[in-house]
Amino acid sequence: MKLLESQKIGNQILKNSMAMAPMTRSRANLNGVVSDLTVLYYTQRTSAGLIISEAINISKQAVGSPLTPGIYNQDQINGWEKVTKAVHENGGVIYAQLWHTGRVGHSLVKNGEQPVAPSAVAIEGQQHFTMEGMKDYEIPRVLTTEEVENIVQDYK
Repeated sequence: MKLLESQKIGNQILKNSMAMAPMTRSRANLNGVVSDLTVLYYTQRTSAGLIISEAINISKQAVGSPLTPGIYNQDQINGWEKVTKAVHENGGVIYAQLWHTGRVGHSLVKNGEQPVAPSAVAIEGQQHFTMEGMKDYEIPRVLTTEEVENIVQDYK
């Protein structure tokens, strides 16, 4: 396999074997909507055979860090449609990296809501970035079985 030769993965043909790894950009607005800067950022990288987007929040509950994009309301979807269209028009292939941050978050980023997790165990020995600077992780609220099922649906 040569790096610059096209490759077929599943039904997708990539123009080369280079992949752009996902990186958190933190360039969305406070409502998780990406802007024309995000369109430009991804369009500039269409020479890669495959682009994997930065992590995209699947729900309001999934948000863990400030200024990270979402894909759970129409404004957010519209922003990502612009990105995807621009990448495709420039010959690129992009896939969305979906995420739910679980206990990796802080109530300052979540409008006062506690981060959630399967158990009430905080991350120790590290801090989390917030708009007020670095903060110790909080003890997450334990998810109910129904909430776990809802998260599975959010991914779908």
